[in-house]
Amino acid sequence: MTAIMKHGPLFLLCSWLLVILPLSAVSDSTAAEKESKRITLAATIFPVADIIRCIGGPDIQVVQILPAGASPHTFDLTPGQVRELQEAQFIFKIGAMDDWIDNIADSLPRAAVISLHKYITLRPTAEKGHDHGPATAPLYAEFDPHYWLNAANGALIAKKIASVLAEADPARAATYEANLAEYSKQLAALHQEIKKDLSGLKNNRMIVFHDAWSYFTAAYGLETVAVFQTSPGREPRPRDIQKLYSQVKRFGIKAVFSEPQLSIASLEPMLEDLGLELIVLDPLGGTVANDSYVRMLRRNAQAILDALGR
Repeated sequence: MTAIMKHGPLFLLCSWLLVILPLSAVSDSTAAEKESKRITLAATIFPVADIIRCIGGPDIQVVQILPAGASPHTFDLTPGQVRELQEAQFIFKIGAMDDWIDNIADSLPRAAVISLHKYITLRPTAEKGHDHGPATAPLYAEFDPHYWLNAANGALIAKKIASVLAEADPARAATYEANLAEYSKQLAALHQEIKKDLSGLKNNRMIVFHDAWSYFTAAYGLETVAVFQTSPGREPRPRDIQKLYSQVKRFGIKAVFSEPQLSIASLEPMLEDLGLELIVLDPLGGTVANDSYVRMLRRNAQAILDALGR
């Protein structure tokens, strides 16, 4: 103690700096190393990207490929997005409607593309000719790809993502499993909540602009009685329009449900002729502040309840 005091305050300051500076350098090095070890996952659409965030937590880097408000049916990847995907270890796609990601798979040597439709009980397309991609790929005509619009299927997506993360990052496997358990409870509660809220409707029949809602209607006690466009951009024929008018009158339809990603210009004459209200449902989400997969499903359920519960 006497030896230290002999050198005075300047010696003490320098001694502390010698301790602090190496610790700071170690801290910066650790942070950089941690950043370099972050797993990067990509998802073609917002709902899957949000599920990844819920399972992976803050230590996972998530790239959402389809911009909010865009349609996967008409989307083209940009060179900038391809560059952004270079660090991705896994890319999760829905299948059918977003198979455009396969076109660049060879340019992403680090990424494994995982199609989530393989882990879901799929529904066939409701309409003959309903097509979400090139006719050269039979898969497009075989199933309806909008399966994430059932919260129970969202839980299956989460389970697959957790499995992939646990295998890729075994050191944090327990964290992923804990996140999955908590998130699965949340989705199960949401599933029952929506089912209960929509169970008391006197008229549960819907006319939709685009046939994206078969998983939602089947899960929550609704019925789609007509579809305006059997495929995005495919305008209805005169006999289809006649059937739509007939269904509106037969079932006392008061509203038509559309989507923000698709143009409804061709639907407007029918709305005016029959005095129908247009209700917008968003199957993709991500366009409002602090949005989430859970909030998106709840928001759509509330919009249907408000429209059909009158």
